[in-house]
Amino acid sequence: MPVFKTGEMFHAPGYIIVTTNSFLTSEMRLVMGRGAAWRLKMKVPGIDRIFGNMVFALCGHLGRYGILFHKKYGALQVKYRFDERARVDLIEFSLGKLTEIAKKSPNLKFNVNYPGIGNGGLSKSDVRPLLDVLPDNVFVWEKDGKGWS
Repeated sequence: MPVFKTGEMFHAPGYIIVTTNSFLTSEMRLVMGRGAAWRLKMKVPGIDRIFGNMVFALCGHLGRYGILFHKKYGALQVKYRFDERARVDLIEFSLGKLTEIAKKSPNLKFNVNYPGIGNGGLSKSDVRPLLDVLPDNVFVWEKDGKGWS
């Protein structure tokens, strides 16, 4: 079972994983325009191009990849298009990939923003049952009133 936290995910030790989509711009950049994904793009300039190239190589524009890692950062796919609602089936697929990785690396910590809520348009009750598969080295974060600073 994952650990649920509230506060500033970007200061947590371990991998920092933000929820994303698979929409690529004409410059092969992954659209990371809102929420935690936008914050990561501001914190790590060029990460949108790095993830965009990875998406292009793995599945292409609007394809399905599940989860990507670059150094200590990750992208967990919850949508295909940036402007659509998060999809429960895609969140389940992506969390399955994260579960496999986290179980193989029990000494590592994985931090992910609560998938699908906020800009994803889903409620916690839609997503909460999907999180039960995650092991206890995964931390699921919700921002506090201060936002992703």
